[in-house]
Amino acid sequence: MLYTTSAWRNEAQAANGGVGMLLDSRARKSLRRATSHSKRILVAEFDCNPVTTIIVAYSPTNASAPEDAESFYEDLGVAIREVPAHNFLAILGDFNARLGTGDAPFTHHNETNRNGWHLLELMKEHGLLAANTEFQKKRGKRWTYQDRCTGTKRQLDYILVRRKWRNSVLNAEPYSSFCSVGSDHRVVSMKVRLSLRAPKTN
Repeated sequence: MLYTTSAWRNEAQAANGGVGMLLDSRARKSLRRATSHSKRILVAEFDCNPVTTIIVAYSPTNASAPEDAESFYEDLGVAIREVPAHNFLAILGDFNARLGTGDAPFTHHNETNRNGWHLLELMKEHGLLAANTEFQKKRGKRWTYQDRCTGTKRQLDYILVRRKWRNSVLNAEPYSSFCSVGSDHRVVSMKVRLSLRAPKTN
């Protein structure tokens, strides 16, 4: 099941922006609600042990106007504050952010860019960590995006979780994306120990 929100059509009638979430049948049965928080943020809550909230986010690029990035992070901060403290929270996002080696344990980049500083401030304020920078991987298992023109590889996509759930995260890393859609991003995966619950039927 694919849940999407806020995509729009450009002059060539191609879909732009928006965010989405793919769920298998078990996750779909556990879904309590999915709501559009903004054009770039989708929030879903699942009946799990503990209750799990997933936020899907798509940040403006690092070259966008500063006010656009600031507005996005303000909206994301509001969405996070609305999640109960006892929920397991995972934020899945294309943050268009680079984190340097001095700001996260195992990153692909040496320096943090503007979006990276916004991301770091968000993580500090809400007690989050970037799961796919917490595991020691070879450099070939860190990058998440490859520029089609230059071939340059970057780490722009992250899965954020609350620090108190760090021990529930068993692994996080990117792997080859879906060839059929021609994406220039890799899929970032996280293996986490949780218990999904589906409502019992009569």
